[in-house]
Amino acid sequence: MSNTPVNPSRRGFFTATILTHEGREQVKKQLTRRGLYPPGLLSIASAENCLECTGICADSCPQNIISLHSKEHQYYGQPYLDFSNNGCTFCNECNHACPAISHKLPGPDKAIIGKAHLDKDVCHAWNGIICMSCYSVCPDKLYKFDKRRKVSIDQSPCNGCGFCIRVCPASAISIISLNANQT
Repeated sequence: MSNTPVNPSRRGFFTATILTHEGREQVKKQLTRRGLYPPGLLSIASAENCLECTGICADSCPQNIISLHSKEHQYYGQPYLDFSNNGCTFCNECNHACPAISHKLPGPDKAIIGKAHLDKDVCHAWNGIICMSCYSVCPDKLYKFDKRRKVSIDQSPCNGCGFCIRVCPASAISIISLNANQT
């Protein structure tokens, strides 16, 4: 796939860039948020607040899960959570580092990023393979197994910390935002 930014405008259409499958996929990636907002930053993350910022929230994260959208992305400069390496401990460091935030994030027992969602179609446990990876890392032990070793998630107390995402060998777990502004 080409690394050249795709122009989804009228000019991009007439140069036939978005007429190819590759071009359409690139446009889709540039128009879609790459992840959820870090906890506490949802209320301030916007083009106005984040464009001039150097990404101090990402630098302050001890878990290294905050990234910034790249220059060619629609959400350029805005932070997002990347759970591929770790999960969120709700340590509040991003919140304290952000110059645009004047409030404190609630503690880990009150903060919620979203809710874990399990795609049973790709989950190993639902497809005849013994797997308990998600169970072993969930700090609240929200993953339960039935007699046939099929997994389910108790979503009500889930805060969306994302620790389960990194260890899932089938990429069957995602965090679904409770906030409509993060889609």
